[in-house]
Amino acid sequence: MAIPRKKRSLLIPILLLTAALLLALIGWMVYIIWCDSQQVFHDVTVELGQESLSIRDFLTPLGNPKRAAFVTDPSTIDLNKVGRTSLTLKHGTKTCVVNLIVEDTTPPKAEFLQSFTVSLADGLPQAGALVTKTEDCSQVRAYYAEDPVIPADYSDTTVTVVVEDTSGNRVEGQCVLHFTGWLKEDCTLELGQTLTPEMLLVNPARDSGLLNSEDLKEIGKTLGEHTLIVETGAASAQCVITVQDTTPPSLTLQSVRRLPGQSAGVNDFVVSATDLSGKPEVYLVDNLPDVNKLGTYTVSVEAKDSSGNVTRKEAALWISSNLNPPEIRGASGEMTVKKNANPDFLSGVTAVDDIDGKCDVTVDTSGLDLSREGAYTITYSATDSSGNVGTCQRKIIVK
Repeated sequence: MAIPRKKRSLLIPILLLTAALLLALIGWMVYIIWCDSQQVFHDVTVELGQESLSIRDFLTPLGNPKRAAFVTDPSTIDLNKVGRTSLTLKHGTKTCVVNLIVEDTTPPKAEFLQSFTVSLADGLPQAGALVTKTEDCSQVRAYYAEDPVIPADYSDTTVTVVVEDTSGNRVEGQCVLHFTGWLKEDCTLELGQTLTPEMLLVNPARDSGLLNSEDLKEIGKTLGEHTLIVETGAASAQCVITVQDTTPPSLTLQSVRRLPGQSAGVNDFVVSATDLSGKPEVYLVDNLPDVNKLGTYTVSVEAKDSSGNVTRKEAALWISSNLNPPEIRGASGEMTVKKNANPDFLSGVTAVDDIDGKCDVTVDTSGLDLSREGAYTITYSATDSSGNVGTCQRKIIVK
């Protein structure tokens, strides 16, 4: 049956359109098959700490994001850890394994102190003490680029501090170290005492040359506070030195003999009274006993310096009608004895008192050596009942 001319004119365009569509479909299918046969994925390197992964990161220009997908769950990948991980991806019907490389090439962020005061008592600080803030996806450590050294004159020193992450990325900063504490802040000294480097310096073996020895000698002579300033040329420090007096005066007394009714004052008992702060005040602790009554009495005397330190000592006051010591007889003239002999030095020696009569005599031979020839002196002494002491010396010749 013949197709009418009018219908035939409509059929031809339809057939041509259909053919074109078929050809396009075939071409698209061929393209898809060809693309799937090509390299549509590649390995990816990301920086440590990246928040997430995108399928687009792994596609080559031939890949189609709409046809690509993760087979491996990307949320299981730790992007905060350096390393290499294999992932399975899919593009259309094709499955592919690629590598994800997480690397760290970014140096840490760090903030550093501009200056730091070092007390020698604490020693040099760790490098980390000079870093106030760090920021990095991995752990970091701080260290000195070069180990710092304390200058001999304690001048300020600039040090370089390095902050480095686990991948070796580094950032550097500088800090000025200011040294203190090499001179002690305060010191207490006894009046008359001489300052020594050990009293003032933390390290006297090293730094004693920084001190002026003449200045040290003078400070201990005056009570009160003194400020010692030590300058090294590059650094300066000061120490407050307190000179105090806690030492009581030196006091020496003697016993006094008086006739009944005869007066005595404090100066009669004092042989010497001295103190580094000056002449101390000397006085009787109590009133003197009744000097009209015979007897032996104990008198207390005190010496007080300007700082209130007190020394108390006691001496004897004899009230006696007899003030004359015994007379020693028979000991005049020198005596010659043989070497290594055992002579009786009291033979023929007596003592007589005008009140007591005969008194006992003793002899001190501590300075005599009978085993050696030479000239020596011995001392005789006798004491009466009133406490009066008579003495006599005799020359001994040892042959």
